[in-house]
Amino acid sequence: MKRYAKQTGRIALLMAGITAVAAIVTAFTGRVGMPRAQKTVVTTTAPLYAAACAIVGETDGVWVENLTGSMTGCLHDYQLSPSNRITLQQADLLLLNGGGAEAFLDDTLAAMPQLPTVDTSAGVDFLESTAAHGHDHADTDHDHAYNEHVWVGATRYAAQVQAVTDALCALDEANASTYAANGAAYIARVTALGERLRAAVTALPSKNCVIFHDSLAYFADELGLTVTARLHVGEESGVSPADLAAAQTAAANDRQTLVLYDSQYTARYASVDGLVAPECVLAIDTAVLGTDWLTAMEHNAILLEGLA
Repeated sequence: MKRYAKQTGRIALLMAGITAVAAIVTAFTGRVGMPRAQKTVVTTTAPLYAAACAIVGETDGVWVENLTGSMTGCLHDYQLSPSNRITLQQADLLLLNGGGAEAFLDDTLAAMPQLPTVDTSAGVDFLESTAAHGHDHADTDHDHAYNEHVWVGATRYAAQVQAVTDALCALDEANASTYAANGAAYIARVTALGERLRAAVTALPSKNCVIFHDSLAYFADELGLTVTARLHVGEESGVSPADLAAAQTAAANDRQTLVLYDSQYTARYASVDGLVAPECVLAIDTAVLGTDWLTAMEHNAILLEGLA
């Protein structure tokens, strides 16, 4: 009996260890499911991963993995690891954000023409990038650098979710009805949050804002905010004195101006913050670090509603 109890205890400890390791792997790789899955779907960003997981739901035999993990943030400087290359070789479908975000994959995908890929932002209306850094990508169709952070606006993200839904339905026709239903439900939640955010902005005393990252241009555009100055915290080039002066002037002219930071970056400019009401300085969650899109945007809605 004692021997049985001891063996049982060892088994329990072993299983607990396996569970803990699996949890850590999931947190850092964005991996759901086990390698025995019949179909492997790979995403490149956290928002696409959240959408794919919601659409796949409890469907058996499908493994969803985020290539870049859950804590990468923007992909400007991402470099493929050997394990990333193995993941791509095993993938049945690769879901791209598009807009030049996956420039790090160009050479790899050129060598893997057999890998089915879907650009989820194809057909989406891009905003022009104003960031002066080395990883803007030339849009040959429009002859300008474009801003790839389309998911930060609810309407554009909903279009991406629909693209994910369509891609999954085409990949796995046997479960297409499930994917279509789950995709529609997720889009409904995204749309509802977009409406909630717009309602919160409608109640604000000022519709002006200063943004500290290109990602927030989509947030402002979606909500009808007027961007009076743009700075680029977190980019290699830093913030120029001229841009900072423009932001200070804009904030000084309207004390209710929103000062919007992308929460993935910690840099702050107190010389701008101090010119507006403290409650108007907001760290906006752009859903690229640790939280899914719905949770991030609900957080942002609460911040805006607190200003009314």
